Amino acid sequence: MIQGEKLKKWGYLLLIILSISSCQRSAQFRKDSDSGMDGGDRLYDSQQGNLSMGSPGTQRSELLGQPKKRILVLNFWNNTPITLLDVGSFAANELKRGLFLSQKVLLSDDGKSDLNTVDFVEGEHVRVAQLIREGRRNGVAVLVIGRVTKVIFRQKGDEVGLFRQRQSLAAVDVEMKIFDVLGGREIIASTQSGEASASATVAFENASIESPNYRSELIKIATRQAVAKFVPDVVHSVDKLAWQGRIAKLVGPKIYVNAGRASGLLSGDILKVLNPGDEVYDPVSGALLGRAQGQLKGTLEVVDFIGADAAVAQVHTGANFKEGDFVQLY
Repeated sequence: MIQGEKLKKWGYLLLIILSISSCQRSAQFRKDSDSGMDGGDRLYDSQQGNLSMGSPGTQRSELLGQPKKRILVLNFWNNTPITLLDVGSFAANELKRGLFLSQKVLLSDDGKSDLNTVDFVEGEHVRVAQLIREGRRNGVAVLVIGRVTKVIFRQKGDEVGLFRQRQSLAAVDVEMKIFDVLGGREIIASTQSGEASASATVAFENASIESPNYRSELIKIATRQAVAKFVPDVVHSVDKLAWQGRIAKLVGPKIYVNAGRASGLLSGDILKVLNPGDEVYDPVSGALLGRAQGQLKGTLEVVDFIGADAAVAQVHTGANFKEGDFVQLY
């Protein structure tokens, strides 16, 4: 009997401990619930290293990002007397290479690389309206133009002796402008510089570091350094623009869109369709101010993909869609 009474006492004590623990957990659980910390409403903030609050569905979708925008880089203008190499084309190709490696944008076809910045410049002014029309004709969201404004090459070192220590230095200044084709406006202007140097001990008869090829290679390195600094600016400015595509063709119930897998569209994506808004011009200067938002006509659902970067969609809501209508993610 004594042993049975002891077991009962220990049982009551255990129940009390469990009850207290349960109450403490429940209170903490209610506190977490009131704070929105229960379950799936938590997102990890990789920048701060902690959990942040918010709607998980929308925030995760935003983190995935919009489809990639198509960008056209015009050959840069070599506005210097240096003609050892086509430094303008080299600068544009270096920018294309950096943007390609970023995997953040889609570069326009190489067949359009014959477009030159100098063709859209008059004095110190850019012919924006003409440039924007060219961008729309080529179906791109962003245009980049540029100019090499200064190239310097210097050498110094020993002038006498069998073996001479010589140092070579190249410096390049490059300007770049980015234009939002849809908005018809300049969104960023930037200037960057690059330097390259080399030291060598040369024999009395050695003229290799005096050669045009040597000078050209050093100028290329300096140009590459300058242009590499533009890449984050371009990517950041393009990221802030809303993605927009177009209806390319209508064939019965099928609607073809000029963006697909390469752009980042997914099967099942819903696209809203808008007619092209009116272009708005300044009544005094005649300058293009931008394009007004078009009227919503309905929505499409992406059901398939064709070619390198095109999608097949079907009507989700609405009607009277036309070729050239804009599409945006819903």
